[in-house]
Amino acid sequence: MGTYKGIQGYSIQSLSSDPPGAQSVGQLWYNSASNVWKVGTEIAAGAWASAANYPQPIQEFPGSAGTSTAALAWAGLNTDTPAYLKFSTEYNGTSWSPTVNMNRADGAYTQGLGTQTAALSGGYYRSSSPTGVKTDSEEYNGVAWSTTNPTINALGKRTGCGTLTAALEAGGDDIGPAAPVGTSESYDGTSWADVASLGTARSMAASHNGVLTASFCIGGGTPTIVGLVEEFNGSTWTETTAINTPRKTLQGFGTTALALVFAGEGPPAGLGITESWNGSTWTEVADLATARFSGGSTTGTTNTGGLCIGGSTGPTSLTAATEEWSAPFYDIKTVTTS
Repeated sequence: MGTYKGIQGYSIQSLSSDPPGAQSVGQLWYNSASNVWKVGTEIAAGAWASAANYPQPIQEFPGSAGTSTAALAWAGLNTDTPAYLKFSTEYNGTSWSPTVNMNRADGAYTQGLGTQTAALSGGYYRSSSPTGVKTDSEEYNGVAWSTTNPTINALGKRTGCGTLTAALEAGGDDIGPAAPVGTSESYDGTSWADVASLGTARSMAASHNGVLTASFCIGGGTPTIVGLVEEFNGSTWTETTAINTPRKTLQGFGTTALALVFAGEGPPAGLGITESWNGSTWTEVADLATARFSGGSTTGTTNTGGLCIGGSTGPTSLTAATEEWSAPFYDIKTVTTS
């Protein structure tokens, strides 16, 4: 009689507890605590659904943080006057409400991270005189914005993750003719410090929340558009599995164990492609209803739910559309025989 290992080519694991739903799909294991065999299945795929529109069409990476039921977004570009903004708005899962303005001058291409009541905005591009990339940083406590110590490097279009007291920003460029950089720096709640640079310099990569000691830099432009993914362990960056569709100006949320990336520029400009990460592979899942790039996204610590906020649908077209991702539904079943 053949063994399972002989047929399938690998041994069955004995686990004291069931793995997370996303990691259990298609797997068979023995639960040693309950003394039963188990198998993981997906019973419903994840999907995007329309949420309340952002207060106005927005692009060029509005800063954003939080979850799909408690989000914060700020800055960015619209087509009104002034074009670049310093306003911020909160989302409660149903509607957007304005909060106090930021202190700094109007800007875009900022990096946002944290939560609705503890958010960080580090560096930005200023459109009005004097133009250029600024190092200004601000913190939001749920009531007001306050100025904090500036970033070390004057860069926009960065990727970042973490919390208000343990944050990371990486890559970017000066919004000028210079090539993208791999420069990275961390924030401890008070000041910024240089850390190891990316292995491949790039800008306009995806952000996700993660943590300072376990984070991704996904895709981006070198200036060639890439699908390259690098993981930071708190000390060094290491290349890992690339996304299936190379792109820049994409968004994302989640962690190095469970992440989601979506939207971006391929070509073509304005993609709706969404990919899910289960800790080992990227899998294409449901597309956005509105293909776009250069929008914002929430920064929740899972790939099971979050927002895609605004963005560009073409070279001169902006959108206020907000879409919410709902997680796939998984089931872990006990294996029985008769």
